[in-house]
Formats: sequence, C-alpha cells, structure tokens
Amino acid sequence: MKPKSIILLSGGLDSTVSAAIACRRTDPLFALTFDYGQHAAKMEIMVSKKTCRFLKIKHKAVRLPFFKEFPGLRLLRGKKGKLGRLDKLKDVWVPNRNALFINVAACFAEYHGARIIVTGFNREEAQEFPDNSKRFVDSINKMLKYSTLNKVRVRSYVLPYTKKEIYRLGQKYKIPLENVYSCYLGGEDMCGECASCKRLITARGK
Repeated sequence: MKPKSIILLSGGLDSTVSAAIACRRTDPLFALTFDYGQHAAKMEIMVSKKTCRFLKIKHKAVRLPFFKEFPGLRLLRGKKGKLGRLDKLKDVWVPNRNALFINVAACFAEYHGARIIVTGFNREEAQEFPDNSKRFVDSINKMLKYSTLNKVRVRSYVLPYTKKEIYRLGQKYKIPLENVYSCYLGGEDMCGECASCKRLITARGK
C-alpha cells in the first residue's frame, strides 16, 4: 500500500515534477498552494489547479495573511516602488517561509493521516537557498518526529537534481511543462528577467 501524502505545489518546475513523481510513489490526498501575499499568488494558484487536474488530485489554496505585517519585503504585494530585477537572495527572501509551509502542511498531514509532505527542493537552488538543501530536510524531519504523532516526513523527489535534469524528468513523465509558472512578478506572462524566470529558461535550454 502506498503511503498517503500532502503535496506542496507552487506551480513552478520543481514542485510540479516532484508532485508528478509523488503521484506514482504515494497516495496524494491533495496539494496545497499558499497565498502569503506574494505578487505571483494568483498565477501560482491558477497554474497549480491546472496541474492538479492533470494529475487527478485535489487542490487547496491556503492564505497566510499575517505576512502583510512585513510590507518591506520585495516579493510581497505591499512593497511600494519599483521592484527591480529580483535576482539576489536578499531580494526574494521571505522569513522562515519554507519551514512555515512545511509546518502548516504537517498539520494537514497529521490530521488526515498522511505520512509524507512532498516538496520541490533541489540541488541547484540549495546552493543559494539553505532551506532547499538536504541538510534542511534532514533537520526538519528530526523536528517533525517530535511535533507529529504519526512522525510526518518531508520528501522531495527532485532533491538530487539540477533544473535541467528536473526539466528532463518532467518530459519523461509527460507533464505539460508549458503550464509551469516561475515568475516572481506575477504577470500573466512571465517577465523572463527575474532570477526565477532565468532559471526556468536555462532549464528549458533556450
């Protein structure tokens, strides 16, 4: 019997491919997409819903409205003035974001009897974002042993891979990668200039 899982899905390349693999290796109860006030929230939710329809799993959007208390963060809608290029870690860092997402997902997972939280952490972004790394996953799994009665664990099925390798995996699993959305700015068309867009362009080999 496959273990039950909850999927964290942003609509980007990594979480989409990891979700597709999870559908083969686990029994996903639903995917969660968070609206924490980011510019791309509307597009991320829309694209994630499309992906869930393709994968034939349920989708839930969860709002985290307290982030409006941090209006100085450039990634959030409350930031005034020009956003600039958004190509450095300090430009797009949101305090404790991934740990928070995992802990919220752990509440859903424990209540619904799921043992796995699926993420899109990967080797390439771990070089810049410490909360994408294997060390982070190992550390938070140790915490979850104490904070969940059913010992929920985090797993990313793309953790060892680069973006290009993840893109090829997506092709292998026949995922409609044209639906992937990775822009920090949140426009209907991706800007092609922010760091997230550039990583996707490089992964596609264009």
